[in-house]
Amino acid sequence: MKRRLKYGVMASIVAIGMLGTTAAWAANSGGSVIQNNNIWAYVGTKAQGSNVHVDSAFNNPDVKQIIGGHAQSGNVSSNTVNIAGGDFTGFTMITGGATMSGGANANTVNITGGKITLDPGSGFISGGYSNSGDVKNNKVTISGGTIDGTVYGGYIAPMAGKGNISDNTVTISGSADVSEVYFYGGLLTNDIKVTNNKLVIDNWSGSALKAENFDSIDFKNMQWKDGGTVLTLTEAEDGSLKNTKINLLSLAGGAKPAVNQSMYIIKGESYGFPADLGIKEDNVYVSEDFSAGVALVGSGTVSVESDGSALKYTISSLMQNSQTHLVAQNHAVAAAFVNQGTDLISDSLDTLSRDDKYGIKTFAVVHGNHSKYDVNSDLKINGWSGIVGVGSEKDIGNGDFGWGVFFENGSGTYRTYNSFNGDFFRGDGNVVYNGGGIAARFEQDNGVYTEGSLRAGLLKNEMKDALRDGAGNSYGYKSESTYYGAHIGVGKVIRLDAAKDLDIYGKFFHTYTDGDTFTVAGDKFDLDSITSDRLRIGARLTTNKENKLSTYYGLAYEYEFNGDADMRVENMSTPQQSLKGSSYMAEIGMNYQPSSDSPWSFDVSMRGYTGQREGFSGNVQAVYSF
Repeated sequence: MKRRLKYGVMASIVAIGMLGTTAAWAANSGGSVIQNNNIWAYVGTKAQGSNVHVDSAFNNPDVKQIIGGHAQSGNVSSNTVNIAGGDFTGFTMITGGATMSGGANANTVNITGGKITLDPGSGFISGGYSNSGDVKNNKVTISGGTIDGTVYGGYIAPMAGKGNISDNTVTISGSADVSEVYFYGGLLTNDIKVTNNKLVIDNWSGSALKAENFDSIDFKNMQWKDGGTVLTLTEAEDGSLKNTKINLLSLAGGAKPAVNQSMYIIKGESYGFPADLGIKEDNVYVSEDFSAGVALVGSGTVSVESDGSALKYTISSLMQNSQTHLVAQNHAVAAAFVNQGTDLISDSLDTLSRDDKYGIKTFAVVHGNHSKYDVNSDLKINGWSGIVGVGSEKDIGNGDFGWGVFFENGSGTYRTYNSFNGDFFRGDGNVVYNGGGIAARFEQDNGVYTEGSLRAGLLKNEMKDALRDGAGNSYGYKSESTYYGAHIGVGKVIRLDAAKDLDIYGKFFHTYTDGDTFTVAGDKFDLDSITSDRLRIGARLTTNKENKLSTYYGLAYEYEFNGDADMRVENMSTPQQSLKGSSYMAEIGMNYQPSSDSPWSFDVSMRGYTGQREGFSGNVQAVYSF
């Protein structure tokens, strides 16, 4: 049996950070903290904003205390101690900030590695320390390493100290080994009040010796294991949690819970025998629906074992979290944005044939659009797309043949709105694609033409703040997919008179966007590929053909035959999102050729859409003929 005295004494040799400075043992840095033998070091009347970092390069057996910031009298605040490695034996104090007379507020101790063995008679770790004064809003976060000793959220020396220890937090997470640790919110005496301190168990499971004087214990991102235990207290005292609120917030992503499975949240033992922790079911809070990562939600019931030694949670229902459906919607809209690039290819072929010139040509198109797609939840996307390329047009006897190779790029942004646990939040998305291809068109002397293109590239879709988990954390994601596309078109240009002609056409566009797999908060998302097959039938009237500035007007009907976006989250299918349906387009544009001898040709157009796709777009295109 171990004994831990609930008070500490000051050591003669200390490691202390000074006002506004950083003191550190860091690998290859050669630096060290200030050391003072047999006396306290202090900085004026207060210490604020100091930072002490200690890692495996530390090697000074004489140092037995580490203090982020210290004041002989006055307040200490916002000081930090980071321990990332090293072997610390017989330490009497590790604290974010310490004052001999005054308050300790918002100081922090972060432990991510190392082996810390505290002095068994007087050693402790605390977020903040005061000989006499309030200790508030301090934090101790343990995410790695091994600790043997006592940990306080806040500490006031009990011999002559007075004050309040309140609103301090101790967090255990990651790979921390705290099986030999006594946890206290603060040390309670007649002159010291301990209120509203919190212990947080975050994505961690294991054992500790005790957990006392905490107003609440929060369990979040719990790794679900049927029949398992999150926290075991091996030297618990009867009734130690009778006034403690237990908050069950969330399960970790990637968990595999199932209906009727159970898990112990807390178990109390006293040297191998069950201990009655005094937990009351009325003090256990569970939201109406618990969450597992971002993918699953469910409900359950809590129960306390008949001997009071354990709190158990049993899952009674489980379902997919509807917020995840947004990811499939975003995938569909990203694919639709890539589809728009095929329109630019077709437009470029039209423009190349308008200037009646043969030879090598360079061309560039800039396309801006604002579109809304009627998937299960309407999503709007604003973006720019562009094509640059080089080609040629020549007379081959009974018609004109033109071709071009090109590079394409597109960038779009969109916003999403989602809700979870009664909170509404906005996400921001960005779509980028880069690729290239080849296109060709042959127009016969009688006005009948055929055209086609091939393209391929990479699509990137990134979201910020798209999803949330039960602990209120926000998550984004990144997705990358290759895409392949082709189109074929046929039409006939009918000459109405010397200044007018009518182009009647039908065009078929095919785009394949590959799927992707990624994880968000530990939950696996599998996006299926999307195949888009669009048929467009339309007509365009061109006037003033003999002038430098000609104008054209067009109407078209388009139908998407496929465009289905399927997704699985944690192997559970989400509702299908689809771009399938009819859209209608109206356009107006003009083509400018400065003179018959000028190598330049310019084209500007505007289009409006309604139906499955709604919105508008604008094109600016330039062609230079050599």
